[in-house]
Amino acid sequence: MSLWHRLRTLWRNLTHKPRVEHDLSDEIQSFQQMLEDEKVRAGRDATLARREALLEIGGVEQLKETVRDVRAGATLEAIASELRHSARGLRRNPALSLLVVAILALGMGAATVVFSLFQAALLQPLPFRDPQHLVELWESRQNRGIDHTEFSEANFWDVRSRNHTFAELAAYHYDEANLTGDGPAEKVTVIPVTINFFRTLGVSPVLGRDFAPGEDRGGYDNRVVILGNRFWRTRFAADPAILGKTLRLNDRACTVIGVLPSGEPWINDQLYEPFGYRPNANRSSWEFNVIGRLAPGISPKSAQSDLRRIAALLAHSYPKDDEGIGFEIGPSSDWIAPSSTRRALWVLLAAVTFLQLIACLNMANLLLARGVARQREIAIRTALGAGRARLMRYIIMESLLLSGLGATLGLALASLALPVIRASEISGVPRLSDARLNVWVLAFTIGVAMLTGLLSGLAPALQAPVTAIASVLRDSDRQTGARRHGRLRAVLITGEVALSFLLLVGAGLLIRSFNALLDVNTGFQTEHRLVFSVNFPGPYYENGAGKQFLDRLFQRLSTIPEVIGAGAVSNRPVEGGDPGMSIDAVSAPGVVRHAATPPWAGWRVITPSYFQAVGLPLLRGRPFNENDKPVWSERGQPDPVRRVILSERLAKLLFLNDDPIGKHVVLWKGQSNHAAEIVGVVANSRERGPANDPTLTVYLPYGRNALTSEIVLHTRGNPLAFAPTARSLVASLDPNLPVADVRSLDEVVSRALAPQRFSAVVLGAFSGFAMLLAMAGLYGVVSYSISRRTPEIGLRVALGASRSDILSMAVHQGMRPALVGIGLGAVGASWLSHYLAALLFEIKPLDLTTYCTVTALLLATALFACYLPGRRAMRIDPVVALRTE
Repeated sequence: MSLWHRLRTLWRNLTHKPRVEHDLSDEIQSFQQMLEDEKVRAGRDATLARREALLEIGGVEQLKETVRDVRAGATLEAIASELRHSARGLRRNPALSLLVVAILALGMGAATVVFSLFQAALLQPLPFRDPQHLVELWESRQNRGIDHTEFSEANFWDVRSRNHTFAELAAYHYDEANLTGDGPAEKVTVIPVTINFFRTLGVSPVLGRDFAPGEDRGGYDNRVVILGNRFWRTRFAADPAILGKTLRLNDRACTVIGVLPSGEPWINDQLYEPFGYRPNANRSSWEFNVIGRLAPGISPKSAQSDLRRIAALLAHSYPKDDEGIGFEIGPSSDWIAPSSTRRALWVLLAAVTFLQLIACLNMANLLLARGVARQREIAIRTALGAGRARLMRYIIMESLLLSGLGATLGLALASLALPVIRASEISGVPRLSDARLNVWVLAFTIGVAMLTGLLSGLAPALQAPVTAIASVLRDSDRQTGARRHGRLRAVLITGEVALSFLLLVGAGLLIRSFNALLDVNTGFQTEHRLVFSVNFPGPYYENGAGKQFLDRLFQRLSTIPEVIGAGAVSNRPVEGGDPGMSIDAVSAPGVVRHAATPPWAGWRVITPSYFQAVGLPLLRGRPFNENDKPVWSERGQPDPVRRVILSERLAKLLFLNDDPIGKHVVLWKGQSNHAAEIVGVVANSRERGPANDPTLTVYLPYGRNALTSEIVLHTRGNPLAFAPTARSLVASLDPNLPVADVRSLDEVVSRALAPQRFSAVVLGAFSGFAMLLAMAGLYGVVSYSISRRTPEIGLRVALGASRSDILSMAVHQGMRPALVGIGLGAVGASWLSHYLAALLFEIKPLDLTTYCTVTALLLATALFACYLPGRRAMRIDPVVALRTE
């Protein structure tokens, strides 16, 4: 029989059942008539022939059942029948059914949400051609203690021209520009890239074209741009006629030649412009990110050997700038999520797995309790001929039906939760906008639902009575299998408590770590502080217009009563970039102390009033004043007398306990080697966020060629309420300078802690729900046991047992599995908590306070769960109890 014929037969059997049954009856009747006719021709009378034909057939209905069991679709019909029976059984006990579905819905919803985040961040492939061949490259300077930094521009061009292992090498770096001429000025992110950047990634524009050879001949002065997909859609409403239009970037006219597809990373930013080779490219300033595509058949190990060869050549050719140079390769798999983010997502996925397993154990416990009450029904089915396989299928079908309902409701909950999570823009969770219900997430949820249904129904199915049917039918359901079911339910409760302990310890560690982060002294003040950005194009540096604007702005701000202080810095605390320098102390005039590895410190250009505005106390010396000149000399001018202010930690590192005021340091040691005098020391601050150590920082004075773009205002009231005034003030001074990234400093720090807050809140919610499930299961076990032992309790009371004895019996019975579960959970947590070490701040994985708190919490809730049924047992009337026997 062909497959097509089989499918047609199956479809007919399932969709035209009355017609099929009618045809079956006609066929059997025809067969019976043929037998009767044959026997009549053999000499029997009609009555005897009919009787012998029926005997030969074996009964019409029996024959129909035999045919139904073997025809196409019989298994599906049996499953549908079992589902109908299961649905009727669940309707007879709606309270239990709703409870199980609610438990599973919460567990499934949480699992679906977490897997959506996990799939978007770690499983969704990069939107590039053959991403396994893509790598990222970094420079290193082991002789200076630098093992991971960007490329210098000149070194990139040398590596690109001298390598033998890369099919393509491309560079990019981030810049900013002011988009003007079409409405209010707007600050946009511009990424200068080499013209082969998108070819290296394997990405083609969805509209227009890529950069063409020759469009990078102007070095950085090229006039064509490509738009990122998101920017094209939000800023230009996905206008298909955008090609050929002119945009004014920093007052330069640039022509749009293409639009990129959407995707992360890199190709969903705002604007891209080409840059090319410059003969005077800098070799000592590290600010270029480099990516590469390995040539066919080349392994990362071979490419690393080739880079070592190039590093040796550069160190020999340029000893001043490239002494000790090295190159490192990293895989493209790290582009989306760093190791800490990967670990956090794996922890959340493990946590939701534990939660789902607890829900599964709880569901099995509830079905076991229901199974005891249904032993008579199961025994009757067995007595009527139902085999063990059919009984197990019948019981597991109920579990699968419940799991399916829970999964459906869980998907609905996840569909409501995911838009809220996406709108929250949790920093540190990569590709959050891609977290949604898709085919992979649906497949995961269906798989989890089926696995949950099978595991939850397995224990009740195996406990179904298929032997000793007579005793089951003879005895009451209170007597049959009580001890066996009690032991199994106690084992399930032990597992629930152990898993709850694991989740509670993980949540406790993360919560304590998060609280420690909240208590960290950042050094600067965040209350009533407003920060916003003002981007200065190149001409503002060259003609002094930028400094004049800042001076006028601070002058106007000083006349506003709502503003207590105003200052500016080149890089915003916590969120801004972190440019660095190698710095060393000068032990005597003209004599540099040659440290083995001079410190690497971040540098910031600030206005004289910045420390006051941000609340960073000056410990020694003085702040900058208008007489302090920038460290960079202006074109055609002699080198200025350079002055700097150091952070306390950097000053102690350079000068130990000596007073650093008046002493000298060398800035950018090994590069430009600028000598500077120290005029002040300020308190330490955690400029890279509360989770990082206090930074080593060099503060430099602003001036004509050293501008500050991040304005900090100390206001008397709500800082965000002052934002419209700040915007209008800047626009009145210079309408071509947009105000961007307006936030309170409180919000800046809060956003930096968003990943830790998200992990702590989610894991805390999971562990709380898990504990409630475990305690509900424990309560159910003890309550069920008390109800079954009612006659025994009545007898004990009649013989003189006190109320405290009865309570002690109930508590003792429930606390045994709870204590075993706590012990097993503590052992498991002591092993698993080490995987959280990278996510913790000033908290050890084996934190005694956390373990003791979790143990006390579980003991207290377990005692309460045992006390409630125990209290009910104490009130049992012995006369009534004995009558129930």
